[in-house]
Formats: sequence, C-alpha cells, structure tokens
Amino acid sequence: MAKRIALISMVAVLLLMAGYFSLRNVVADQLEPFYVAWSMDLSQRGVDQLERRLKFDPYNFADRIELLEYYSFKSIRGNLAPDELMNRRRHTLWVIQHEPASTVAGELAAAFNGDNMDVEGQQEGKDLWLQQVQARPTDVRALHNAGEFFSFIDDWKQAEELRERAYTAQPTNYDAASSLAVTYWRDARHSSTNDQRTSWAIKSLKAYEQALSDAHNPQQRLDILPDAAQAAYEAGEYDRAGAYANEAINLASQTEHASNSDDAVHYGNIVLGRIVTATADLLKSAAIKGNPHLDSFGPNMMLAKELLEKGQSKTVLEYFDQCSKFWSFDQGKLSQWRTAVLAGKAPDFGENLYY
Repeated sequence: MAKRIALISMVAVLLLMAGYFSLRNVVADQLEPFYVAWSMDLSQRGVDQLERRLKFDPYNFADRIELLEYYSFKSIRGNLAPDELMNRRRHTLWVIQHEPASTVAGELAAAFNGDNMDVEGQQEGKDLWLQQVQARPTDVRALHNAGEFFSFIDDWKQAEELRERAYTAQPTNYDAASSLAVTYWRDARHSSTNDQRTSWAIKSLKAYEQALSDAHNPQQRLDILPDAAQAAYEAGEYDRAGAYANEAINLASQTEHASNSDDAVHYGNIVLGRIVTATADLLKSAAIKGNPHLDSFGPNMMLAKELLEKGQSKTVLEYFDQCSKFWSFDQGKLSQWRTAVLAGKAPDFGENLYY
C-alpha cells in the first residue's frame, strides 16, 4: 500500500512539473517581444550566465529565446565566433524539436537566415523541420513555422509547399493565408511573362482577401493591404486594387500607425497612380521617411516607367530626387536612371519594377 501511495505521489509530482514547464514556456513565448528588447542590451557576461543557466535548466525557454535573439542580432552586425555559431545552432534545433508550434519557432531568430555561416546546422534544421511536419501533418502553426524557416533560408519551393499545406489545413488562419499570399505574390513578381504574372497575382489576391477577412485588428490589415492592392492590380481587378490602396493610405494616416506607414503610402499611391496614370500619385508615393525594406531594395519604379512612356520626364526626375532622400543604398542607380532620362533613353529599372 505504501509503495502504491509513493508511486501515485511521484506521478502527481511529475505531472505538476510537466504542467509547470508547459505553462512557463507558453508565457515565455508570449513575452518574446520583451526578450528581443532585452537581448539588445546583453553583455558578454550576461550571455555566459544565460548559457550556464541552461545547462542546469535545459527547458528554460525564456533563456533560449533571449539568447537566440542576441545571436541573431549579432549575426546581422557581423560574423559569429565559432562557439557562438554552435550555441545558436543548438538553441535553434532545440526550439524546432521541443517548441515547433511556438511563435518564436516562426521568427528569423530561430532560423539560419540564408547567411551560410552554419551550413551544417542549416541542413540539420531543414531535416528536423521536415520530420516535425511529417509527425504533425495537420498542425497549422508548425506547418506555418516550417514554411517561415525555409523562406528565411531562401528555399522558396519548400516554403511554398509547406505554406500551402498550412492554408489547406486551416484557410481561415490569418498567418497561414497571409504567408501563402506573400509567396504567390513573390511568384508573380518573378514571373517571366505577363500571363504568368497575372495567374500568380490572381492566386495571391485570393489568399490576401482570405487573410483580410480573418484579420484580428487594423494593424494586421495594414501589414498586407499594400501587397493586396498590387496583387489586385496585376490580377486586373482595378476597383479592388483602388479600394485596398485607399484603405492602406487611410490607415497609415492614423497616429497609431505612424511608425508602420511608409509601405502603405508608397505602394498605395503607386497603385492609385497606375490606375489613372497620375503624376501627383507618383510624387505622393515618395513622401516618406523610408524603412528597412525601402531603404535597401529601393522604391517601386513601375509608375515612373509608365509615366516616362507618356512623356512625363520632369515628374519622374523629381521623383528620383525625392527617393534619394530615403534610399541610402541605391548603389548609384538613381544617378544612372537620371542620366538615361536626361539623354532621352529608357532607364533599365530592373528588379525595381517589381520591388
């Protein structure tokens, strides 16, 4: 009898501990934005302390999140030391194995972001994710996170397959629908023919509209409206393109969205300008401060190209001037395009027709 009581007590303790660790990890996952901020101020001493703590408490998800954010930011600023690469690999693989449905598992910090600094770890991550989705064929969150992982390492074919599986499992899931829409919109932008671009844009628009119908708040709508407007235009749905562009611009004008307004202003006005071939909209699209995406890849030049074809070179040159105020990594492109326009030639806008 005493042995039975002792056994029951031990099982109860183990269940309580399992419940505690599970709850602790759920809370840590929800607090991920705070760990991002804290990781920016981590000293080497703080990193070492977290690493030591994990040796005694390997299921401390909070410490792993903070360390992953730290290594992610450091890898962007420069190369990681060999021991740091191994630490990042270990933590990333732990998240994939133990928390594949967590929010963090779908973030860049829990990936290898195509940097090729750890090719072996990247391959281990790919293999482990494929094992996880095979074991969890209907787990929408895990499928979505796996798709994010493969997109971060530029394996777009695998990412698309996983995102399609997530969307099929639950079409009304905002993350699943919006991620698939982004993938199809990328396919549209990289299409080699107009027919292909239209076909992919139609598929993208369908997924975007599903995500818009399932958005939980205005911010989620604002996140995808600029691309939804562009996809609608390329799909030939001009009324819907105009509606989405106007909604994006209106949301961007609200104070609470001021820090996330540049894409909406830029692409929203580009779409409106293309619908009516308006010079004013081109200049409005450049009335922004810039953001990481526009500062690096640069502004969209499709409306500028269409206006040049109608002889509106003065407005396009003014657009170049405005873009130079936020596009700090243009690698001389604006100067080259300006020279071409002044010489009466058509600039080679390249990928900036579709960025």
